[in-house]
Amino acid sequence: MDRLVIESILADVDEVYLSNDSDKPELNPSIILGFKANNVDQVIHAFTALKKVTHNQQVELVICKTFTSGIYDLEIKTPALDEPIRILNKAISHELLGKIEEQLKKNPQIVLGTNVSEEENWINLANAQVKECEV
Repeated sequence: MDRLVIESILADVDEVYLSNDSDKPELNPSIILGFKANNVDQVIHAFTALKKVTHNQQVELVICKTFTSGIYDLEIKTPALDEPIRILNKAISHELLGKIEEQLKKNPQIVLGTNVSEEENWINLANAQVKECEV
């Protein structure tokens, strides 16, 4: 699956949250991309394709601050893709962003998942960070 197709499907993220709800300790904590039920099959397919493309490659998540308070761009970076997957203009509360930053200070290695895909398709991130990004 092409990077642009994956990017356009994942752009439908409805919410971003931090989870410790997995029965598998290695998946806690996780940054979860939440989707509404209308394109579940497409999201599952896109996230599975992303997992396959990034197999044995380092994957990094960057949460980029924007000019608008509470709105962030997400970038999924890996050498397996020519450019990062960009998920633009997503609302993240200051409280949640603080929890994510606190968790990333403890350990920048975290898991990225979705609320609709199976846990075995979640992606272990080599690094995740919140920062100012170039426009």
